[in-house]
Amino acid sequence: MAADELGLVELLESGSKSVEELARATGTDASSLYRFLRALSTVDLVEEDSERRFSLGLLASGLRDAARIGIESYRAWAELPFSLRTGRPAFPKVLGKPLYDYLSEDAARAARFDSALAAVSRDWAPAALEAYDFGVFGTVADIGGGRGTFLTMLLGAYPTMKGVLFDMPQVVEQAGPILEGAEVAERCRCVGGSFFKSVPEGADAYTLCNLLTDWGDEDATCILKSCKRAMPPHAKVLIIDRVLPSPGDPDRQAMAFLDLFFLVLEGGSIRTSDEFTRIITAAGFGVSSVTPTKSTFSIIEAHCGS
Repeated sequence: MAADELGLVELLESGSKSVEELARATGTDASSLYRFLRALSTVDLVEEDSERRFSLGLLASGLRDAARIGIESYRAWAELPFSLRTGRPAFPKVLGKPLYDYLSEDAARAARFDSALAAVSRDWAPAALEAYDFGVFGTVADIGGGRGTFLTMLLGAYPTMKGVLFDMPQVVEQAGPILEGAEVAERCRCVGGSFFKSVPEGADAYTLCNLLTDWGDEDATCILKSCKRAMPPHAKVLIIDRVLPSPGDPDRQAMAFLDLFFLVLEGGSIRTSDEFTRIITAAGFGVSSVTPTKSTFSIIEAHCGS
């Protein structure tokens, strides 16, 4: 919580820094900050080198995911037993409304959330583009695509591809400058709506990037069914998301704790490969392939039919 409030992840994203540099940037006492950072290094949130400089550690992405909600969200962790007993998120119990309703009521809070998601996207998107050939698709609809961070990278990599950015109206209306800055606006259509009701029809591929983890199985299946209703028979769904590694995998520690974040705040989960297959099948799809990437994200390709 203190690391979030001080903005340490953001400060260290540009590279390692000394305790003195971080203390000046955060307005803290250097000696006390060093003791704090030293403790964080024992749980892999930061790394300390021999010159007492600090950089981001293995679990820093999980901290950044948590930081995207805001400092007050940590109150929900006190109700972790509620989530364990009920299987429901504690966030609405503590703050009186679901996470996305809470975010939508404050423009600054929503902007922070969107910016953090964009930062996460810049971590996994290059690895996804390297691992999978998206060039077989003429038009790609990015469902829940935020302000278009991934779609701009995708369209930039494939100059003849067309895109459809789909998210809540108040989100996609902010995508214009990002698409224009990447010089892909002429090839991208922005559509606002709810993916629980319907998504744009007729694309060759529907990407669900870092999305289904936010939702429980029932809601995730509903989102997939919305895609299925909109898809022509030849189209594919590409779920680009974290897949919980097997025991012994070095990434399992970070993802297991991040999974609790999704439980407490959003009611979602980081699913195993088998758990993804279950919701994909329930929505009427079959799994074509699972492609690992150099990031913690994998690409699950699904096709219409079992």
